[in-house]
Amino acid sequence: MGLAGGVAIVLPYLLPFLFGLAILEDTGYLPRIAYILDNFMHRIGLHGKSVLPLILGYGCSVPAVMATRILESKRDRRITAALASFIPCSARTVVIFSLVAAYMGPLWALGVYLLNIVFVVTLGTVLGRKMKGSSPGLIMEIPDLSVPHGKTLVAKTWLTLREFITIAWPLLIASSVVLGLLEWAQAHDDINAVLSPLTVWILGLPAAAGMTLVFGILRKELTMVMLVQALGTTHVDTVMTAAQLLTFTLFVVFYVPCVATVAVLARELGWRDTAWIAGLTIVSATAIALVGRIAFSIFA
Repeated sequence: MGLAGGVAIVLPYLLPFLFGLAILEDTGYLPRIAYILDNFMHRIGLHGKSVLPLILGYGCSVPAVMATRILESKRDRRITAALASFIPCSARTVVIFSLVAAYMGPLWALGVYLLNIVFVVTLGTVLGRKMKGSSPGLIMEIPDLSVPHGKTLVAKTWLTLREFITIAWPLLIASSVVLGLLEWAQAHDDINAVLSPLTVWILGLPAAAGMTLVFGILRKELTMVMLVQALGTTHVDTVMTAAQLLTFTLFVVFYVPCVATVAVLARELGWRDTAWIAGLTIVSATAIALVGRIAFSIFA
């Protein structure tokens, strides 16, 4: 599972994004993106360059966090990395489409994305005001557009990809071994019982959902796979209400990103910043899912 997970991240998401980022850099278009959106990003306390990691986050959170290196300010790197952790990557999109769009309709899925954007903008504004310092002004040379060289693109892509292979992938494999041992030992009942205060009491989910959230730390789409296994049916809507489907999806979208992202966060920012970002995601996910559950029961 760890080997397959790494390949599934590298080939369809990480490799194309890193190669695309290298193209943007070498063609000279990257400064233009930052310039166009600089005014808007400064309204939430960030630099114009911060928009690129956030866009990358919709594909995969790993290159999104890596892309924060283009920011000169450590303050901006910390805020942008935190916001990128909340952006629904492709794995979280699988959960949104499989549960909300499939069973509740596409407009509900669109609502999840809009809620996420509002939250990210609001959180960015709050963090921008609370953290010391200010985002530097945008003073940069706008280079002429040029055709990138193939060898340079390959070299830049490999240098960044190598860090994922040597840092994040081993952790992905180790985590899959641990989770595999837990499943082999049939520890799911104990884990579900430990997590029941969150899953059952606060979020109103089935007790079996607890183990699925643990697997989601390995890779987010595993929450969907494990949910089907835990409930014993592919027709999830027959054993979960619409409110539970929405609550579960909201929590998955906002809570701790996958282990590969956590490893890259630690690499880029250090374990201290990684810890508070992870804690912030858990608190935010719990609050948003709870509010979503209550709002759905009142208005739906």
